[in-house]
Amino acid sequence: MRHLTADMAGMVMANLFYGIYLNLFLTSTHLIWRRATANKSASVFRSAAFISNLILFVFVTITCILLTIRGFQGFVFFDAGPGAFFADDSQHTAVVVDIFTLACIFLNDLIMIYRLYIVWNRSRPIIILPVLAGIGFAGCAVALIFDIKNLGSAATVMSLTGYLFTLATNIYCTLGICWKIHTITRLCMPEGGTNLRDLLAMLVESSALYTSWALFYAIAHEMNDNSQLFAIATLPPIGGIANALLYTRVGMVVASERDAVEPSQPFRFRTRTGQADLVLDSEASAV
Repeated sequence: MRHLTADMAGMVMANLFYGIYLNLFLTSTHLIWRRATANKSASVFRSAAFISNLILFVFVTITCILLTIRGFQGFVFFDAGPGAFFADDSQHTAVVVDIFTLACIFLNDLIMIYRLYIVWNRSRPIIILPVLAGIGFAGCAVALIFDIKNLGSAATVMSLTGYLFTLATNIYCTLGICWKIHTITRLCMPEGGTNLRDLLAMLVESSALYTSWALFYAIAHEMNDNSQLFAIATLPPIGGIANALLYTRVGMVVASERDAVEPSQPFRFRTRTGQADLVLDSEASAV
């Protein structure tokens, strides 16, 4: 009974979270599109933010649709009953759900790696470790899908090893981005403003939401608790929410600053001792 309860709770909450994600996706897509059209020199279809946001939305949507289909299959169409249906992880819909769930996780990792790469001024050495972790996760994912399809082992639906890779990737990238932004704000920040610090807070909140949910699954999986079924079903929309929420909040800040009639804030450049050394307004610094 607990098994079915966890499955049904995961399906219901996954669709609830998907509704939240859908609103955030539409809002973030509108803001990304608006920013791209304002900057006529760049095409929105060449924007990494737009493309990754769209692909992740497709993956999450397919996952939630398949979860709903599995609910009907188990409770309406499967002759042996829902208990036997949901206990059989070799079902075709179960395998496809696992594939798209792993794809959502892998894409979220790629997005974090790309953000780290951009923030560190396209430095390749900084992304070596998360790229290796991403390759490790991809290898575990392929092995797990092959194992599920051929053996139907419920114990290997998601391996703790694979989740350690994705947790390491997200924690490493978040810390790397935070350190870089913190370093920049120590040397150069808007006079009387905290724009970069606001961005830092948004990034940490977004990453913490997804990372904590993945950690919740990893712990439940290691303890072999049925709550892992709830956690894994809701992880794709949670990842989508974390991603779209960051784009939405940043996009709203950028839009509000662009629409403001006040002139741009001056920048204060600091010495290594942290004391204000020189103040320039944005027009002078641009020259």
